[in-house]
Amino acid sequence: MQQAAQRDFLEQNLSREELQALRNKRTGLLVFQISWIMAFVCLVIVNWQIRSTSPQWPPAGVDPAPWLPVTLATVALAASAALARRGLRAVRADQQSAFLTAWRGALGLGAAFAAIMLYEFLAIPYTGLYSDVFRMMTGFHLVHAIVIGFILLRVYNGGRAGRYGPLNFWPVEGAAGLWYFVLVAWLLFFVVLYLI
Repeated sequence: MQQAAQRDFLEQNLSREELQALRNKRTGLLVFQISWIMAFVCLVIVNWQIRSTSPQWPPAGVDPAPWLPVTLATVALAASAALARRGLRAVRADQQSAFLTAWRGALGLGAAFAAIMLYEFLAIPYTGLYSDVFRMMTGFHLVHAIVIGFILLRVYNGGRAGRYGPLNFWPVEGAAGLWYFVLVAWLLFFVVLYLI
């Protein structure tokens, strides 16, 4: 509640044009997130359809992907998203040192997540349809995580240069929003690939 009040107070200091531009950016990010989540949902549905026509999933003689490393990667990604949120709050409060510390942590945990997912992508033996679907889903997500991770890195470098503050925080907010998207999309895939 206090964070929302602080955000509202900061946004009151924006001009009418600046406030409208910020709202437009937030709406654009939301539209992007919804449209891409629908792509991930479609992949989940395709996975379920393929599985429903297969007599056994994974096929006989194929070991399912190990869930422990990926569970640790999922925890790392969730912690990374929480640190990105903490960094956003720090920028809005004009706490540059806290922003840089939180953002560094988000980048490190995000890199750990990407490394584990790359290992998962490469380690699964070829088994036909099962490995193809597994690789397609993990690879699709991994590409998104890496690209958005580079966006986080650019924002971090901008923060080191002192470009962000209480009245100029959109790049941080936008990057954090994209990182939340990576988390939500991964949770969809994690449930389908490892838990069900």
